[in-house]
Amino acid sequence: MELRDYQVKCAQKGVYILKDKGIVYLAMEVRCGKTATSMEICKLYGAKKVLFATKKKAISSIKKDYDSFGYSDYFEITVINDESLHKLEDKFDLVIHDEHHRFGAYPKPGKSTKLFKEKYGNLPMIFLSGTPNPEGKLQLFHQFWVSNKHPFSEGNFYKWHTNLGFIKYKFDLGYGLITNYDSSINTMYKYYGILKRK
Repeated sequence: MELRDYQVKCAQKGVYILKDKGIVYLAMEVRCGKTATSMEICKLYGAKKVLFATKKKAISSIKKDYDSFGYSDYFEITVINDESLHKLEDKFDLVIHDEHHRFGAYPKPGKSTKLFKEKYGNLPMIFLSGTPNPEGKLQLFHQFWVSNKHPFSEGNFYKWHTNLGFIKYKFDLGYGLITNYDSSINTMYKYYGILKRK
């Protein structure tokens, strides 16, 4: 099997971003080949031991792509579902996280998001999602925060949001004046490119 032209171009750009920033996000439509593109980035990067975290039902197709495209000649891969990450003790030199939008909870990170950061935050990361922010761009904060190379000087969502200076409030009859977080994260694109299929 061979990569399509757009996958090759995306991988070439992606490895440049990964080497420069330590993070690259492949935000591509479903069935566009994010998995193979991410593995091509691993190959170009020179990774030797890769962790691929995904959903349980996707494990077999990821292993199939790994074998079909011949990436076993370049690096070793461990494919596991997110729920089993706590069992791993192996050392890796690069992490791919599939369906990365699942780490998009805010204003506080979820339990699995915190565990992922604790175990792998120092490693270079490739994020994959067809829907990086289905409920709003603020979902991107913790998706990048899982890496210790994230672009934020602030340690948490609240401080980051405050420092942007875009805090707005809205009145809710049941609760009174509440913070409206929907107006901030547009500056994300100043820090990191999110690669999309063109």
